[in-house]
Amino acid sequence: MNGWQVIPEIIGCSAPLRVAAMQAIDAVEFGRHFVVEGEAGSGRRMLARSAWNRRRTGTRSLFTMDCRMFPSDGAESFLFGEHPSCGSQNTIQPGKLNLATGGGLLLLHAECLSLQTQARLAHSLDQYRCCPRGEGIQLLMTCTASRNDHLSLHPDLAGLLLHVRLPALRERTDDIRAIAESFLRNASPFERIECSQALIDRFRAYDWPGNVTELRSVLRRLALHAHDSILDVRHLSELPCRDETCFALLRGMPYSDCSSLAGSFIPQESAFERWSLQ
Repeated sequence: MNGWQVIPEIIGCSAPLRVAAMQAIDAVEFGRHFVVEGEAGSGRRMLARSAWNRRRTGTRSLFTMDCRMFPSDGAESFLFGEHPSCGSQNTIQPGKLNLATGGGLLLLHAECLSLQTQARLAHSLDQYRCCPRGEGIQLLMTCTASRNDHLSLHPDLAGLLLHVRLPALRERTDDIRAIAESFLRNASPFERIECSQALIDRFRAYDWPGNVTELRSVLRRLALHAHDSILDVRHLSELPCRDETCFALLRGMPYSDCSSLAGSFIPQESAFERWSLQ
């Protein structure tokens, strides 16, 4: 592990990355609610979970909920529980907030929650302020920040959160070689595969709209084909199926200069994760 790495799972030693990691770790340590903001594929969920795993022993588990999977009414029921209908003999079904008491709740893609649900969530969290340490609940969130838009969180909820900004890969290009070497070492533990300096330079010139997830997908595809233990720019042209990323890398074009290629390529994280496994 690099001596500058704060969290082993988060590869890199750039200053913005270290700041984000320390903010998340301190928030978990002191029981403060926080939200990790960043672009799709930048590692927001990994940062939140890794920071939680460094908590003190004795803390209850971290419950996770992906807000994209629920409509607004379904998210409310899942968070706050359901009351039985009139005349029903069933007991009240607890929600995630009830189950997470004494532990943590991680909401992925919290921007998908309606403002009404966010306001109700802020009110519920405010009620736990007077609880002794270990009996309340700690909220962890991830939100997708686009290149131009700001996050739209309810003011009551935003006021309770520490905002941790995870930098995009294009903002920490000096970490690209370390990320590539770590991925190739784990992907091929019995074979030493390296990237040529020319390929690393192409990687650094590209803007990576899919961030670390996109970089790892390119490396995975290159490593599956003939490379003589050295990955080079020419291997991009030898891939049997090339996409917008490969074409942009071959041409040495950053994202800002190839929007016609990549404009229809930037997907939501769920679709991008499915693409990256192909």
